[in-house]
Amino acid sequence: MANRGVTGLWPHQYEAADLAFRGRNVIISTGTASGKSLAYLTPAVAACFDGGTVLYLTPTKALAADQLRGLRELRITQVRAACFDGDTPFEERTWIRQHANYVLTNPDMLHRSLLPRHSQWSSFFRRLRMVVVDECHGYRGVFGSHVAQILRRLRRVCSRYGSRPTFILASATASEPGVFAKRLTGLEMDEVTTDSSPKGSTTIALWEPPLTELRGEGGAPVRRTATAEAADLLADLVLANVRTLAFIRSRRGAETVAMSARAKLQDVAFSLSAHHTGSHRHPHIGHSHARHTTSSHGHPAPAAPTERTTAQDDADPSMPHEPRPPASLNRGSADASTGTGVSAGTGASAGTGASTGTGTGVSAGTGTGASGGTGTGASASTGTGTGTGGVSKPKADTDLSAAVTDLSAAVTRSAAAHPSSLSLTPAENLRDMAGPHAATDIDAAAGPGATADLSGMADQATPAAVTDPAAPIGGLRDGAELQDAAELPDKIAAYRAGYLAEDRRLLEKALRSGTIMGLATTNALELGVDVSGLDAVLIAGWPGTRASLWQQAGRAGRAGQDALAVLIARDDPLDTYIVHHPDALFGQPVEAIVLDPDNPYVLGPHLCAAAAEIPLTEDDLPTFGDTAADVLADLVSQGLLRRRPNGWFWTKRERATDLADIRGGGGTLIQVVESSTGRLLGSVDEPSAHTTVHTGAVYLHQGETFLVEHLDLDAGVALVSGAAPDYSTFARDITDISIISAHRSHPLGPGTLHFGEVEVTRQVVSYLKRRIQSGEMVGDEPLDLPPRTLRTRAVWWTLPADVVAPLAEQGFDLGGSAHAAEHAAIGLLPLFATCDRWDIGGVSTELHADTGQLTVFVYDGHAGGAGFAERGYARATDWLTATREAIASCECDRGCPSCIQSPKCGNGNDPLDKRGAIHLLDTLLTSPSTSTT
Repeated sequence: MANRGVTGLWPHQYEAADLAFRGRNVIISTGTASGKSLAYLTPAVAACFDGGTVLYLTPTKALAADQLRGLRELRITQVRAACFDGDTPFEERTWIRQHANYVLTNPDMLHRSLLPRHSQWSSFFRRLRMVVVDECHGYRGVFGSHVAQILRRLRRVCSRYGSRPTFILASATASEPGVFAKRLTGLEMDEVTTDSSPKGSTTIALWEPPLTELRGEGGAPVRRTATAEAADLLADLVLANVRTLAFIRSRRGAETVAMSARAKLQDVAFSLSAHHTGSHRHPHIGHSHARHTTSSHGHPAPAAPTERTTAQDDADPSMPHEPRPPASLNRGSADASTGTGVSAGTGASAGTGASTGTGTGVSAGTGTGASGGTGTGASASTGTGTGTGGVSKPKADTDLSAAVTDLSAAVTRSAAAHPSSLSLTPAENLRDMAGPHAATDIDAAAGPGATADLSGMADQATPAAVTDPAAPIGGLRDGAELQDAAELPDKIAAYRAGYLAEDRRLLEKALRSGTIMGLATTNALELGVDVSGLDAVLIAGWPGTRASLWQQAGRAGRAGQDALAVLIARDDPLDTYIVHHPDALFGQPVEAIVLDPDNPYVLGPHLCAAAAEIPLTEDDLPTFGDTAADVLADLVSQGLLRRRPNGWFWTKRERATDLADIRGGGGTLIQVVESSTGRLLGSVDEPSAHTTVHTGAVYLHQGETFLVEHLDLDAGVALVSGAAPDYSTFARDITDISIISAHRSHPLGPGTLHFGEVEVTRQVVSYLKRRIQSGEMVGDEPLDLPPRTLRTRAVWWTLPADVVAPLAEQGFDLGGSAHAAEHAAIGLLPLFATCDRWDIGGVSTELHADTGQLTVFVYDGHAGGAGFAERGYARATDWLTATREAIASCECDRGCPSCIQSPKCGNGNDPLDKRGAIHLLDTLLTSPSTSTT
């Protein structure tokens, strides 16, 4: 390890490595950048020294490539490491099978290649000593359930060759990691959770974009999109020489953010060259804040769409640009309704000059629950207490980055210049913020009642570059200057899956070296790829779980330095709730990782795959769980397996592994074909085809944008053609639901909460078209698709007629109230179950046929269930309380996408009754549940 400058192990690294050395299965669950790789690398390399082999599993190719780079840097000749994935040339694969003793791969390749061809890997499996499952918190939901069964198949193949490898799992953050690891692997598991590594401070800002003058469905106000805000912030931070990673939820979004940010920097370069023709001085940050191209409403106009196939493409030259004049960084009083100011506080009386403005803003407080004013805004919090403060900006075209410039300046400079007054970045870190004991740490570090006014401090601590026109770009980083204004756009690129492997490796190297200062990425870089030296992270939209949030935020400051992370809220109920309730994040434990390996729709295909690999016997059944025998009987009745005296056999000519689409929803695959050339672009599982490749859908493939001309479900083909629309599409469906059985029930207030099995009939009836840049709705087109039936699991609550009658007498629309509560509940469930809102669905009715009462359902969107609804049942009081707060805290009058409107609603978000939903939930939550049956 001395080749990497390692002189010793931290206690948590030693503990995990020692357990693995002694043959104990172990999961290490510690903070980001806590050195988990060294914890498993030490025993893994030792296993290679002893003549054994190591199998390393990771969810992404990027992480495998990064780990391979690190292994080669060790320069240990006894370790013959190689990646075996879809990027591996076929001529190299034979050598890897025969000679590599440290193989890095992913669950997909293990499922489709290594296990079905285990005889070709017999030497490797016979000597297999250790299986490393890295970033295992990503294995959740249906995907996690598939991976759990793949690992059981792996254990069975190893047993065939006489090996019993030790499993070591690594996860940045996981609730009850030992329980989760046992469920994932089927093995008893030790856990290491105490993080003893040193950390720098990370300031978290919660940023809510402003409402615009645009109007959406039903006249609801529309917020500026999170991707547009992210593009502006990325450009401004790069302009300040702050190395930044922007996490965007979709591939197309990542491309769009990078393209827009590059275009803004092109504006700056043009403006600077116009103002400094003939000058050899470097451009100055005081003259270089790119102005947004605006529409008639004063908001960024949609960028001209561009097809991109590599991350290095220039922005579309046809995109309208306008040179931006120097920006005024006004650090005024924080309680002004206009201008820019920042306030921060520590302890119980945090904040001096609290803002009550209604524009976009930032408040920073070292207190859980520190929030920005009473209007739209952001809050930054790194500890405990109750803080208020903010920046008010009532207009969307006001300089977006002024507050973040103050924050980033404080993070990067003020800790050294004014350590006694800096409350924005106390001696606190992400590990403690996500843990239950943050309050003690902060109170001890900052002292009770300590307060500070950052608006004044910023003037003292902000570098001269922010206020002095003679200072160079990069004032936030001493000695770091941009070489030429014309090179500014080349400092930003996009990174996502779908790029060629060599392009991804070049981008990773460029970010590490500083050649690229800003990278817009999907979650492909969320995991532990080493891109140390980052100063800031932008997160466009709630990433799905607290674990993912801390993981993404932890990418900044990985070398131990202080850092900045900004969560930019989308126009979504959950995002709205988070920015108005920071206490839902800070000081809270991460979510439990939900998976259900016993789901028969998951287990069945893997039993077929296992039988095709090695015929199944009675002795194998415990490996696959208690339900394996019943599922096997069903597979025999379907003709998929044949029962013989000595076991179960796969007898078909087809590949059994094709039955399990581990990252999809299963079912028949729909081929996506370019109509003009006949080129096969990809495939989509049949359940997803109704919502992703319906006629008229926008389809993205490796940076190219297509429009679906026709979906033929009978032929299994979706025909597409190249296009460049400036809108995205969202399928809308109508749903009917019937109750098959209630597994559990208990009282909830005057109503009853249930969990059980349901049958859902869904039909996609139309699709919504929405502008990419502005979020404006531009159309709702009808579709004619057949209904689909899904048997799954759901949580539902009922209220009797005599309880809801008073609400109707007060003039509330009971159906609209239940409908609004359902939409918001779907939006908030991901805060309590590790899912996305697109993984679940809902139905509400004033009078349901099976219950005879007002009923609201939320169900898993996967056959057999995925565990999300069950988690909602377990956390119902907290979940529905948060739902009520999310609706009530939204500043709209009658409902909007930030609270009760849903882009999936097949009823056109009608009827909806926002005030009625609040009263309905108040009624339901009048008292906690008291019993369980």
